[in-house]
Amino acid sequence: MKVRVAVFVDVQNVQETFERQGFEVRYDALKDYILTQFGLDEREVKFLAFVPYRREDERRIRLIDALSFMGFRVIAKPVREHPDGGLKANMDTEMALEATELAPYVEEFILVTGDSDFVPLVDYLSRRGKRVSVLGPGRGSTSVELIRASDHFQNIDEVPGMLVPRHLPEGAGALGR
Repeated sequence: MKVRVAVFVDVQNVQETFERQGFEVRYDALKDYILTQFGLDEREVKFLAFVPYRREDERRIRLIDALSFMGFRVIAKPVREHPDGGLKANMDTEMALEATELAPYVEEFILVTGDSDFVPLVDYLSRRGKRVSVLGPGRGSTSVELIRASDHFQNIDEVPGMLVPRHLPEGAGALGR
C-alpha cells in the first residue's frame, strides 16, 4: 500500500502552546483522530514528529521515546544554547526539507502547527498539486496567514481526548497510555 498522507507534527509549537494553557498533549489521541477523521488506514500514513530537546530534560526524552513507540518517525535535535543564555529550539528547516523530499511520493500533507513560518512551505506544496491541511491550536494561536494558505484548517483544541489538564498524575498526559 502506498503512503498517501504525511503528517508533520511541530512538537515544540504544540507543546509550548498547550503547556502555557495548563494542558498535556496526548499524541496518541491526535494520531487516532487523524486516522479516523481522514478515513485512513495506518499503512497509508507517514507520521513524523519534529522535536528539539535538551539533553538533561528527561521528560522530553521520554516524550521522544513515547512518540517512537506510538509509530511516529521522530526527527530530534539538541537545543542550541547561545552565550547570552538564549535558546535556539526550532525545527522549521528540518520540517521544510523533509516535506520537499517527500512531496513527489505523497498526495496530501497534514501540518500540526500554528507557526506562520510554514506559509512558504504550504505554498510550495500547493503549487505542486498537494492538498495541505493544517491542524493548529485555536484561541488565536494559529497564524491567520497559515490558515489562509492551507486547503483546510481545523482547531486541534477540539480533537477529543488530545488535551488533558496538567494536574493529572504522571503518565496520564503526553507520555502515557
